[in-house]
This record gives sequence, C-alpha cells and structure tokens, in this order.
Amino acid sequence: MAFPVEPEGRGYDNLYEDFNSPLGQQLRREAYGEDIGQHSWVTAHELQEDISRLLLSRASHFLDLGCGPGGPLTFVVRHVGCQGSGIDVSAKAIAAGRARAASQGVDGLVSLRDADLNQPIPFESGSFDVVMSLDVILHLRDRLSVFREVARVLIPAGKFLFTDAGVITGAISNEEVRLRAVHGHTQFVPPGFNENMLELAGFRVVDRIDRTASLLKTATGRLSARLGHRGELEQLEGSNCFEQQHRYLETVIDLSQRGAVSRWMYLAESRAK
Repeated sequence: MAFPVEPEGRGYDNLYEDFNSPLGQQLRREAYGEDIGQHSWVTAHELQEDISRLLLSRASHFLDLGCGPGGPLTFVVRHVGCQGSGIDVSAKAIAAGRARAASQGVDGLVSLRDADLNQPIPFESGSFDVVMSLDVILHLRDRLSVFREVARVLIPAGKFLFTDAGVITGAISNEEVRLRAVHGHTQFVPPGFNENMLELAGFRVVDRIDRTASLLKTATGRLSARLGHRGELEQLEGSNCFEQQHRYLETVIDLSQRGAVSRWMYLAESRAK
C-alpha cells in the first residue's frame, strides 16, 4: 500500500486510486489477517468489539469522521443494518468508498461526502447517535474544536469513539518524530490530554483502552506484507517511496515496542445540550 506524502492528508490520494486492486487486497489480507477495506491500524476483531460498545441498532444513524475509502464504515453498516455517513478530505477516498459500499450491497444505507475535517462538520446539530473516528484525530489541527463539533452533531447521550495512535508515553527523539509524522500534520499529545479536551467539549469519558499491542501487531504485519511484495510495490510506488514507508513502519514498531508512543481508544458520551 502506497502512502505518498502531500499536505493536509491528500497524500493518501494515490493509494486510494488502486485501493481495491488485487495487490491492495492481498496486502491487507497479509497485514491484518482479514481485509475489511481498512487503511489505518484497525482490525476486524477490534471493530466488532467496538460495535457492541456503541450499542448500535438498525435505527441508529452513524458517522465515520475521516472514513477514508469506507472500509470500517461499510463493515459496521453491514453488521448492524443502520444508516451510515462518512466524510473525508480525499475525494478519491470517497469515490473508492462509494464503490465499496455498492460492492457490499449497502450503498442504499451509506452516504459519503468529501470535506475538510479541520472545518465545521457539514451536518445539522443532533444528526447522529454515534460518531467514530479511527486513527484520524492526531492528524487534525485543533482537536478541541473537532470534539465540540462532534458534540454538536450528536444527540444528547450520543456516543463518540475514537482512537489516537499518537499518545506520548516515553522518550522520543526529533528524528523519530520526523519519521513517525511522514504522512503530514501529526499532533502528539501526553496522557490525559484527550480526556481533558473531551471534558471541555461537553463529553463524559466512559472508557479508554490501551491498544498499543494491536497497533504493534498490525504494523509488523504491514511491514512483512510490504517486504513480501517489494518488487511489485517498488514498481508501483518508486524505490524512494517504498524506502520511506519501510522506515516509517520500522519507527512505529520500535516506538511501540519500547512504550514511547501508544495507541488508545476513547469512548465518550455527550452531555445534555
């Protein structure tokens, strides 16, 4: 999977052009164990656990903030039968997501649009029962503003679940920060920061879980899969991009193994308006 670097998250556009190619699908099967069309650190097993936490039903309206090509979103909609919406900065990701929803037979339940996630969420207040954002929040510029927007579009007592793979829990060098932030703007935060921002935005933190072990397993799988298809990927991406991604994944693995940067899941509930 190629991750070319461009500003404001648009560096993923080239990936999304070939996201559902045979090579892309094979890499995901090898990297994650099960291909659900994911592009982050999430696995099918992890997402199934989160579906039960969110208490989704067929009557629910669900938003995936930073949905990418719609893999986790369509996974949730297929399992629950609810209405699902997704927004992402990449128009090519949205196009890939629409194609995936159609191929999964849930295009009647899924609505996707491209939007800048650093701007107000383009939905009316109280539009959703649940908002999810997987490994996206660390790439946004003002998470307090984002959290307040999420609170606005949720119903009272609505659920907000997100993962953050940029929680600093040890020593990290400036070179490691550079390598870890290769995909664009990345905001690393200390433990407790997300909880404080959620409270300020009008949420009550319900649960939080350390998912660094899951990230480590996924990053190792992604690195192994890429090395196994090195020739094909170098031809597709170019040798410089391949090497850049190799060093990125090695850095993620090392930081996770020594406990310097952690990935956490947060579950919060919006308070009464």
